[in-house]
Amino acid sequence: MTGNAIARMTGPAEVVSDLSWPGTSTTVLRLRAACGRQMILKGNTSTDSFQREHTALSLWTPALGASAPQLLDADEDAQLLLMTPVIGAPLQSLTLTPRQERHAYGQAGALLAQFHTTAPRTVLPSFGTDRAAYIRAQLGNRTAPLTGADLTVLDEALHLLESLAAQQAQPSHLDFTGRNILWDTGAGVIDFETSRHEAVGRDFLRITQRTLYHRRDLRTAFYQGYGREPDPAEAELMRICTVTDAAAIIVTATARGQHAFAGEARSILTAAVAHWPDPAPGTAIPHGRRAL
Repeated sequence: MTGNAIARMTGPAEVVSDLSWPGTSTTVLRLRAACGRQMILKGNTSTDSFQREHTALSLWTPALGASAPQLLDADEDAQLLLMTPVIGAPLQSLTLTPRQERHAYGQAGALLAQFHTTAPRTVLPSFGTDRAAYIRAQLGNRTAPLTGADLTVLDEALHLLESLAAQQAQPSHLDFTGRNILWDTGAGVIDFETSRHEAVGRDFLRITQRTLYHRRDLRTAFYQGYGREPDPAEAELMRICTVTDAAAIIVTATARGQHAFAGEARSILTAAVAHWPDPAPGTAIPHGRRAL
């Protein structure tokens, strides 16, 4: 971070804690101004990530109030964002009773629904072909971490992605998980560096893969809070993108030595491949217990 830019944005302030996520290019510091005011200073070496978060903080998070960071200042040259903190701790770090968890995930679903309406929907006429091209570029010739079964299903999923019609798009967080959902007396959300107008349904993907797949009760609470279940078109998009996204993460995370991310994606892809061509685990409305 550039010292002069920081001083200009924050004035006299001390670092209270370093909240940076290990293994990323992002620096996140909690600061305390001389008057006692708490602030978050975020710097990102990725121009795209900075611009996405700047857009979200400028246009979308104001409607969420204290449930999301509010932009205080920005330095585009230094790629720095100064924002308000959000009260709470990451949901994944908390020990809650099952009842408390259901309440928290219900509130998280309601917050995501609110975020999705912070701007009018648009249309992405070539979403499928653009997304497939992005995934193919991510894979490159580094598919060694993928099995033969992975590659067979991945090829089919990529062709399905390329055949999709134009998609409705809405403001989307795209990393809406227990790491970025904060909980205190209500739900909050942070980290908008992956946010953009994205195909409707894609924002359900990560939380479904990482939490709702394993906890049917939290899945029910989340979508009750959201106000509805994913519709058939959204469920189909999730089915396809579960495979394509997980495969790309396995390849890129392995290449970068990010073994935890690669391992998480491996579990997701293995489950999706085992169920293919049925919906990926957690992405469809769960069936009741079948009669014997």
